[in-house]
Amino acid sequence: MKYLKRLVIIVPVILGIGLFIVMKNNKKPPVRLEDQERVQAVRVMHLMKTPVIPRTTGYGYVQAYRTWQAIPEVSGQVIYLDEKIKKGYFIKKDEVLLRIDTRAYGLAESRGVAEVMSLDAQLKELEQSRKNTERLLTIEKKALAIAVQELERKRTLFEKQYISASDLEKEETNVLGRQTTVNNLQNTLKLIPAQKRALLARKSSGESSVAERRLDVSKTEIRAPFNARVSEVNIERFQFAPAGTVLLEAESIERAEIPVQLSPGEFFKLLPRHYNAPLQQVPDIETIRRAIGISAKVRLPLNEDTTIEWKGQFSRTGESIDPATGTLTFFVTVDNPYGNLIPGKRPPLATNMYVEVELSGRQIRDRFVIPRSAVHGDKIYICTADNRLEIRTVKPEMTMGDLAVMTNGVKEGEILVLSDLVPAISGMKLLPEEDTGKARQVRSQATGEAI
Repeated sequence: MKYLKRLVIIVPVILGIGLFIVMKNNKKPPVRLEDQERVQAVRVMHLMKTPVIPRTTGYGYVQAYRTWQAIPEVSGQVIYLDEKIKKGYFIKKDEVLLRIDTRAYGLAESRGVAEVMSLDAQLKELEQSRKNTERLLTIEKKALAIAVQELERKRTLFEKQYISASDLEKEETNVLGRQTTVNNLQNTLKLIPAQKRALLARKSSGESSVAERRLDVSKTEIRAPFNARVSEVNIERFQFAPAGTVLLEAESIERAEIPVQLSPGEFFKLLPRHYNAPLQQVPDIETIRRAIGISAKVRLPLNEDTTIEWKGQFSRTGESIDPATGTLTFFVTVDNPYGNLIPGKRPPLATNMYVEVELSGRQIRDRFVIPRSAVHGDKIYICTADNRLEIRTVKPEMTMGDLAVMTNGVKEGEILVLSDLVPAISGMKLLPEEDTGKARQVRSQATGEAI
């Protein structure tokens, strides 16, 4: 029994020692693994020069280009009011909209005409009196000449004592009477021109009064100055219309205007880059508009799939910077805002619509255009020829929506990394994959063309 117990203990120990020796003899040295460099897959695009149309987008409310208020210059009762004088109705140029009672002004005109006719009669009478006076003066001068001769003859007779002194005195009295008559007639003729001028002045005043009354009569009829749409009505038929009050308002339908607020920086990037010399004089707004060559598109999104677009034009800028926002107002006009109207599909460009306005400058050439998301602060990622990452500092010339435009800092044919690397380590190994769709999209956005 003792032998068996020892055997049970010794045999496992011997087997364990043997197994240890076998394992030790068959042991292999550890395999040394070499370090493997991590490779990052990235999307890339090749850089190439392309033309760019600088653009910026703003928003604003549509307003009428011209607004007209019907303000009568005369008072009176409205005896005629067109059926279309209601808010929202369209009116045509030169169409009679309303009439004010002309009776009071017509009576005043008749009185003025009668006064002018009376003055005409007085002028004719004065002219006839002049002619009569001239004839009488001729006769009285002849009679005076005869009386003077008779007086001289009687003086001779008196000196010879053929007649008495009383006869001579009678003849002298007769001559003096004739002379007085001639003088009175001459004075009358001298006063006639002054009398005529007074009558002509009164006639001119009367004619002016008649013309004024006729003008008042013409002012009782109010016509539309242009094709418009009624926006406000403050009068009814048979109501009294005081002079100087606004009876109705209308907005032009031939043109609409949209004021857009933009920062000066956004506007300056639309300007041409070939002007270097300062202008010698302040130009007019039309010269400025032609020089900078800004075009515009006005858009109204109806839903996710439908956007209505109108062609606009840059009209003018505001006179000053808004001190509250630091922005400048730009006015864009759209001709015929009610044109191409399709009920249920294409609405008119109506007042107070909130629309998007895209302003475009003239095309500039030889620019590198990249996605704005590929610019990380002031850095971009370049994939080198040996597929290594190069982190390069750049300064874009301008940004435009989702794009950044550059003129230097990169070369044509270089490969731009589009992916956002975290972390981005200079020299890291890259596995580039060309994103041709993104490249086409960038070039299309740069030129403003559809993809």
